[in-house]
Formats: sequence, C-alpha cells, structure tokens
Amino acid sequence: MVSGNPSSPGACDPAARAIVFAHFDPERRIDPHVIHALREYRRHCARLVLVSNGGPSRLPREAAAVVDTYLPRPNSGYDFGAWRNGLASLDRGAYDEVLCVNDSVYGPLADLGPSLASPRIAGADLWGMVVSEQAARRGTPGHRHVQTWFFGGRRRLLESDAWDRFWGAVEPQASKQEVIERYEVGLSRTVAEAGMVVAGIYDAGHAPRVAFAELMPEISLLEPARSWRVVRKGRRVPHNPSELVWWRLLHAGVPFVKVGLLRTNHYGVDLRRVLAEIDRAPGFEPGLVRRHLDRCG
Repeated sequence: MVSGNPSSPGACDPAARAIVFAHFDPERRIDPHVIHALREYRRHCARLVLVSNGGPSRLPREAAAVVDTYLPRPNSGYDFGAWRNGLASLDRGAYDEVLCVNDSVYGPLADLGPSLASPRIAGADLWGMVVSEQAARRGTPGHRHVQTWFFGGRRRLLESDAWDRFWGAVEPQASKQEVIERYEVGLSRTVAEAGMVVAGIYDAGHAPRVAFAELMPEISLLEPARSWRVVRKGRRVPHNPSELVWWRLLHAGVPFVKVGLLRTNHYGVDLRRVLAEIDRAPGFEPGLVRRHLDRCG
C-alpha cells in the first residue's frame, strides 16, 4: 500500500522539467519513430538527454536538432544503466520534475500535454503512465509498481536520500528479469517505503476486472486459437495492462502503444484493432510503426 502526503498540486512547468530518454537499437540506428518521440518530448522540457546503449557515436541531424545532451555508452545495464548516466548529467536541484522514458513504445500518439497535467497524478512524488500489480516473476507475490517505460520523479523525491540510495545501487544485472525485479519493482517499493506517493494515469489497482464483454471485440471465429488465448489470459489477474487492455490505456489518456504488443503479442489480442487505432491517432504517422516492425521484426 502506497501512502504519503502530496508534494505537488499539479502539472509541472515545462521550463522546470528535464527528460532522460534511454535508447537501444539492434542495428545501432535512431529509428524514425524515436525521432518523432524526441521531437514531441522536446516541446515539454527544458533539457532533453538521449542515452544510447550501444548506439551510434554521432546523432543523425534530425535528432541532434532537438537533443541537448547525447551520451552513447556500452550496451550494459539495460535502461536503468542508461538512466543513471543521464540523471548524473543533470544539474542537481535545477528541475522540479525529471521524466525517464525509453523507446519501447510507439508515440506519443497525441499531444502529451494533457497526460502531463492529468489530475490522476497530481500530488504524486513518483508517477508513471501505468501502474501495474503484476508480479515480476510468475509464482511470486505481486507489488504495486510504476511500469518504467515512462516514469517521472518530482522535487521532493529528487532531493530525497531514497532517490540517491536507489540510483547509487543500480549496477548491471545478468538478465532483464533481474532488472525488473530489482529496479522496476524496486523503485516503486523504495519510494513507498520512504512515505511518498506513487500514482499512474492508468492504475490497474483501481481498475475493474476485465469482463468477457470487454474482450468480445478481440474474438474472431476465424481465429479460434488466438481468440481462446486472449479470453484465457484476459481472465487472469493480475495481468500486464500495457499489453492486454491497451484500449483502456488510450481511453485513460496514455498516448502510447507498447512495441512488444505488436512484436510478440503475448495475450493474443487482435493486432488489426491496435493498428487501426494508431491509424486514427492525430499527429502520428502510422508508417513509423510499420517500417519499424518490418526492420526489427
């Protein structure tokens, strides 16, 4: 259970916000969908830091035009290693809010401003687009945590000993699973244990169980295996909300779709529906998704 006193009454002034973007590409490219994201983030911050794990030594012109600091580094430590380096490059105390994001999502699919000003995250010290209750590993207890593909820390947290201790302990792990357990789940646990507030624009802990009627649009008699999979997995609790109930996130004001949803589709959702929603998104070129998927699988 997360408890604590609100530290911020509302949205942060972009002039007092920094964003640290963690990047990885198997071909060492800055993909066009990443360029889109960087341009959108640039509109909402005073400083934009791009940290690339194993990326190019120099940025392409389109990225260099919007990035303040570029930090290429060895491909070690996953996103948390990259964020640690990026955070260290910022002037301590200069920002009321720092966002840490990565390239594991497509978007923003719409203007990010309303999300940053969402009343659901007003007063939070640590906030994210999505709060999940899914366990890091099957068979282990779940813990309420912000999914770290997009999270933000506000001044009370940024100036706390808990924040310093957490990032001081970040070191390379043997697997992504270890990173999730130690750092993704561990960050929210550290903040909650320090008596601070954790919140999300979409909070799975406050959402109703997925009803069969809600899954009906995902079902097709022409695809019985996939349809059975989404029904079976959709009835499990807890689940990964970013990959199962993707439509709920969009309706809640989360303007992103996970790359993993379209690449692996763990729950068996109807990807035609996802792509159709992306096609309708204002201010986003659908071809960015299709070209990236064609290149990276």
